[in-house]
Amino acid sequence: MFARRRSGGLAARPIASRAIAARSPKLTASRRVTSSTGPLPSIAEPLPSPLTIGRHSTLGHSGCPALTKATSANVSRVPIASRPTSTSSRPPSTSSVRSVTSQRTAFVANKTFAAPARVRPVGRAAVPATTRKPSEVDVLKAKVAAMEKDIVEKDEQLQMAKETAETQKENIGMYKERLEVMSAKVDALNMQVDVLKTESSLLKAEDEQKEVQIGELTSQLNEKEGIMRKLHNDVVDLRGQIRVVVRVRPMLRSEVETSVSAIEYPTINSIIVNQGPKSSGAMTFEKVFTPIFTQSQVFCEIEDFILSALHGYNVGLIAFGQTGSGKTHTMRGGGGEDEGIIPRAASYLFSASKQLEATGWQFAFSLSFLEIYNNEAYDLLNNHNVVKLRLVKETVSLDGLSEHPLKKQSDMAVLLRTADANRKTASTKCNEYSSRSHAIYMWKIKAEQKSTGISTNSVLKLVDLAGSERAKESGVVGQQFKEMTNINQSLSVLQKCVSMQKSKSSHVPYRDSKLTQVLMDCLGRGNSKTMVMVNITPCEEQATESKRSIEFAAKMRDTHIGSAVQQRDQ
Repeated sequence: MFARRRSGGLAARPIASRAIAARSPKLTASRRVTSSTGPLPSIAEPLPSPLTIGRHSTLGHSGCPALTKATSANVSRVPIASRPTSTSSRPPSTSSVRSVTSQRTAFVANKTFAAPARVRPVGRAAVPATTRKPSEVDVLKAKVAAMEKDIVEKDEQLQMAKETAETQKENIGMYKERLEVMSAKVDALNMQVDVLKTESSLLKAEDEQKEVQIGELTSQLNEKEGIMRKLHNDVVDLRGQIRVVVRVRPMLRSEVETSVSAIEYPTINSIIVNQGPKSSGAMTFEKVFTPIFTQSQVFCEIEDFILSALHGYNVGLIAFGQTGSGKTHTMRGGGGEDEGIIPRAASYLFSASKQLEATGWQFAFSLSFLEIYNNEAYDLLNNHNVVKLRLVKETVSLDGLSEHPLKKQSDMAVLLRTADANRKTASTKCNEYSSRSHAIYMWKIKAEQKSTGISTNSVLKLVDLAGSERAKESGVVGQQFKEMTNINQSLSVLQKCVSMQKSKSSHVPYRDSKLTQVLMDCLGRGNSKTMVMVNITPCEEQATESKRSIEFAAKMRDTHIGSAVQQRDQ
């Protein structure tokens, strides 16, 4: 009973399997063949390390006959006394053998090493398991696996290197193509540069020829310009050193209702003043401006005279006439089309100077406004400060008179407004806005032509005289009476100087008035081209004053003041 339980226990089954294997070599061989027919593990896969797997891990493996024999020997060395006795000598059952065989076959198929149960002989202590050294085959297999792994890695690196080389080869080819394209472009550009250099050389030669031609033409132009200037000034001189023109203002609405015109115009350049049954007779002047002439038309007739100032000559334009005859309207004017000679002269000088700059001339302008009030001089652009007059070598010096540079035409408008605000005016019976002083607008013009070395300094004087008047007609008293007295006195000295200059007297009393001192160069003592514009009233009631005015104008026209000379710098 004991022997049957032991044979069915866990410890008896391995021993019985080994005993059967020892007695049945053919069965063992067949099992070995069966287990070897399965697929072998790949070399690249890791093998079980012999250092960590003990000798017992191969026990019961049907593929290792040496270990099977050793196991059988160990079993045979167990003392007989310790073996369990069996009541019968029956061979192991077929089911036990099949169970063991199936377990081994499953082990080999799954490539696992299961630790077998230890055999503990009856009546004897268990034998400890010993660790065996790895065999040479295992070591070689491990090395082969490592080498194969390294080879695989090297193959991958080699493949990547080949791919990189192919990419670099393609890039090199592409860059070569680009280089060829760029080389072709560079060659084309070099050809263009050569062509441009050739063209540049030709153009440079043409420019040199043109510069020579321009120099010759410039020289001819300067020569012709000099001839034209001389002819222009000869024409002005032939018209008279003091040119006299007459302007008749239109009748006012109030005058039309109560009066008639006393003026007749026999020809375009002559005038007659009818004083009742008496007539002044026809008097001829350079120009007679009838009431139909506009401000623009009047200026067009005198702009050639203004141009002489840019040519380096001193020029004076004097507006003379009785009070209320239109002198200030003619010289100063209003806005737009009513602008007078002074603002129009500014525009003309700027535009004409731009045209002359094409011939190499450069111009600089400055402006001063002088007022003579009660025989004293004042600066209209500097807080109405007093200006002292001194005669130095037959020329007048204006101490304290400010000069204002003019860079553009708009600068003139600002200065005109300042001067208008400072000038003395008053209302009388003859004129609502009567000027109580003489105003002299002085342009200083500096011109230079570097190609010829010529430079000039000339002065353009535009004079708006106060009107002559009589106390009985104007009804002035007090301060205005004093102003009228000084105005008439200064105009009387002016007429006296003109008369004595006409008679070629050795002494002309320019010092008797501040007005004649300032206008001395315009009246014959200096060197100037002079024009007098006589303004008269057409009303019959003012015929006496109008007649006196044109008689004085005729006397001035016959006055010889000498030929003007260009004011060149020494």
